[in-house]
Amino acid sequence: MKLKNTVIGMAPAVFFSLLCILGAFEGLENKVYDLFLRFRRNRPPAQEITFLDADDNAIAYNGVFPWPRSVIADSLLRLKEYGARAAIFDIEFVDKGPQGVDSVYLNHGLQADFNRSFSEINSRTRELLDAVQSNRISRNDINRHTQALSGIISGEQNNLFLRVKNIARDNDQYLIQASQLFGKSWVTLNLRSSPLSGEQAERRQMAEKRFTHQVLESPDANRGKYADILPPLPGFALSAAGAGFNNVEVDKDGIRRRIYLAQNIQGHWYLQLALSPLVDYLGNPSIELDNRRMYLRNAKMPNLAVKDIKIPLDGNGRMLLDWPKTDFPDSYSHISFFDFSLMEELELELEQYSQLLGDTDISLFAEFELSFARIPLLITDLKKMFDVIHPARADALKNCSDESFKTYVDCRRISRGLMREILNTGLETKVKALIPELAEQHPNNADAIREEAEYISILAENLGINLDRYEDISEKTENMVNGKFCILGRVDTGTTDIGSNPFYGEYVNAGTHGVILDMILSGSFISPLGISWQAFFALVLTALFLSASLRLSPVSRALSGFILIAIVTGLTALLFRFTGIFFSPLAAVFSVVSAVIVSGITGTPR
Repeated sequence: MKLKNTVIGMAPAVFFSLLCILGAFEGLENKVYDLFLRFRRNRPPAQEITFLDADDNAIAYNGVFPWPRSVIADSLLRLKEYGARAAIFDIEFVDKGPQGVDSVYLNHGLQADFNRSFSEINSRTRELLDAVQSNRISRNDINRHTQALSGIISGEQNNLFLRVKNIARDNDQYLIQASQLFGKSWVTLNLRSSPLSGEQAERRQMAEKRFTHQVLESPDANRGKYADILPPLPGFALSAAGAGFNNVEVDKDGIRRRIYLAQNIQGHWYLQLALSPLVDYLGNPSIELDNRRMYLRNAKMPNLAVKDIKIPLDGNGRMLLDWPKTDFPDSYSHISFFDFSLMEELELELEQYSQLLGDTDISLFAEFELSFARIPLLITDLKKMFDVIHPARADALKNCSDESFKTYVDCRRISRGLMREILNTGLETKVKALIPELAEQHPNNADAIREEAEYISILAENLGINLDRYEDISEKTENMVNGKFCILGRVDTGTTDIGSNPFYGEYVNAGTHGVILDMILSGSFISPLGISWQAFFALVLTALFLSASLRLSPVSRALSGFILIAIVTGLTALLFRFTGIFFSPLAAVFSVVSAVIVSGITGTPR
């Protein structure tokens, strides 16, 4: 009788174990995972991750997205200047963009070129007229000198025409040059469910040559479900250091809990967008893959140690995501593209105020304030720096020259130091204090002196405000960017690139890349035990429970069963919290509950 009741009590356990193996509990197990994740031990986020956000502030400043690609290119130059480890693009550049305007040259360089050209023409014209008036040129030579002057004028005209034509800038080419100069861009590959055609299909060959990885795969490794792959514009793709796919895996209930780290497209392996630069950072370790784990063999860690990194997978080749409990804006470090664009504007204004200051009559005031005597010399040095800065920047982009870029960065730093020296003279306040004395000595020019002093004071004030603001933003940005993986993505309220995770119904998809980097860098993985272990545990637990409880009264048996269920659930939750091992107790719970009910119906032997 005891054996019969045990067999009857085990029947539901066998039934639920089979359901577990067949995947019938997948939806419920996902909810258990979500619940357990809320009890997951908090960990500090990895410090190596910074998001460069196309947020609402950046949209308000730069206009509706997509922006001119010069905005992105400018940002890549900033990332290079501040020593970013990588720029990871969660922004796709599949098609050509419109032409743009070189605002730096339009607002500053063009005027300087016009001034230089016409100054040269005026100087040569005066020399010719003076020579004629002083009879240093004979009548027979006038025609020859006139033709020479005409040639100079024609040459300057052609020069200016070519420069004006260059105001219209190919922003795609500018982005390509900036990416190539930066040298650490990782671009987006888009996986497609059906084969591509035409020019886009031809890009696959480029992806196969530049962006594939050697993966030692086991026979059961999940090779993926995609038929084709679309890289970005060929020029931009060729300028990049690497690439990765950004496709996300969404469960049937719309929640993102898992991610493929590698996918095989037509016989070639590609890595996920965040994993690709990380593998490069770890010294390009060899990759081994099956359905339950990925190994990064002989990875070179930040502390110079060499180790094998084992990434647990869920049995279908996907990594379970250990989502942070905070919302996207509060997860990891964030910088707005607004700050980068604002720094570009502030630098232009710093140059403008410096040039205007050089056109004022500071020497008049220097006669009465000795500290002003150096200002004309400092402004001369500033102008020399500006004459170097813009050509150095152009050469760095055109020739992908790190040396020219260093010159560009160093001269900008020196120019800010010269501006600070000018401001340290107390120009803003001292020049106004001299007005009464100068007006008394030059009563006929008192109004002009007052206007000039106030103008100089305003220029110095604006120069100081912009310099302080620039240096504050620059210092903060460098601290947040230096040595970091910078993920560039759109996060404004108008973006449609939003999904759901176990904590938030709306979570920006770009955040997924940060979670992947964080998990691998910190070694904080979720290790799912296979369904066969769940089924085996349910059978063993139910058998032990029946063996131990068949002599108990129905009430005691039911009470002990529910206590056992509570203990098992609690232990699996604690196991998940402290070790990251995810073991779903559903099959065991259903089996024990059913065993309690069935054994109660069949009765207890006396």
